[in-house]
Amino acid sequence: MAPDACPPMGKDWPLSPGAIAGLMRGRRSIRAFRGRPVEHRLVEALIGLAAYAPSAHNRQPVRWMVISGVEQNQRIAGLVIDWMRSLIADGSPLAETLHMARTVSQWESGHDPIARRTPCLVVAHAAKEERLAAAACTIALTYLELAAPAYGLGACWAGYINTGANLWRPVLQALGLPESHLPFGAMMLGYPKYAYYRVPKRNAPSITWR
Repeated sequence: MAPDACPPMGKDWPLSPGAIAGLMRGRRSIRAFRGRPVEHRLVEALIGLAAYAPSAHNRQPVRWMVISGVEQNQRIAGLVIDWMRSLIADGSPLAETLHMARTVSQWESGHDPIARRTPCLVVAHAAKEERLAAAACTIALTYLELAAPAYGLGACWAGYINTGANLWRPVLQALGLPESHLPFGAMMLGYPKYAYYRVPKRNAPSITWR
């Protein structure tokens, strides 16, 4: 890379330890959204930041699919529920591990534990043959999640959708990814319905020094 092609770092960029602690400790998984759509320019800004996430050998394999609108994401959530019903009927151990019977019951009672009626679903995907894509997509989505509050948005990992897409073709097809690609992570994104004012407790880290 030519130096002239790389913009200089801003002198006001470095954050204090306290600011970093506030960012990291204040992160919350947002599972209740307002009905307000998420502007495309904000999603583009977040993905632009996520593009600076590290990847092995700087391969930058991550590609993005953004699915806008509650109705579209509810249809995908319904397909995930169909997948869960099929596993429950087959007596799959995975159904018990992931509490699928409870999840299906919530769906049938009118709640959405899959997509949380999100107005925006962001999927990080890559070519199947990219052996290191899973880590790259996970790191990139983490960047996106941490940056979301600065734009007034909240995010939550959509694990059921990503797992369903990797194990049941109808869910994968509904995402509309290129034929040679797989999803390696999905995230719900929207304007939070509630605000949080306290930091949740966490277990003390387990550290071994050698």
